[in-house]
Amino acid sequence: MNVFDKFIMGETSAINWCFENRHFVKRLQDNGISRQYVVDCLMEEEPIRWEHVEGNTYAVVYSAPLNKNYKEIRILMACSGNSIDLVTIMRNNETTTQRQKRQYQSDEQKNIEKKRLKALSKRKW
Repeated sequence: MNVFDKFIMGETSAINWCFENRHFVKRLQDNGISRQYVVDCLMEEEPIRWEHVEGNTYAVVYSAPLNKNYKEIRILMACSGNSIDLVTIMRNNETTTQRQKRQYQSDEQKNIEKKRLKALSKRKW
């Protein structure tokens, strides 16, 4: 049983949680959601739904705070050993953040972008 399975089963007390990811904290501020709201959701509420994103990354969906004009929030978690790192938080209608789009690009796409930027930097205007 991996750490995400323990989380889904409600065994949250033995999990090492990391809420200090700078990107996660920034996304909380961007969306006007308190860290305490997220902690309360994770520790005391059952997710509306969850999914395996890829590798050791999972997503859980909870109801958004009542003062929001959207219904659900999506929290991405990176699971490793007995630890869960909160990667990002978003409105559930967002598919990925810009940072994730870059992070999860294929190596081939990253190489194409690097070559394009290198060629542009050599250009004489």
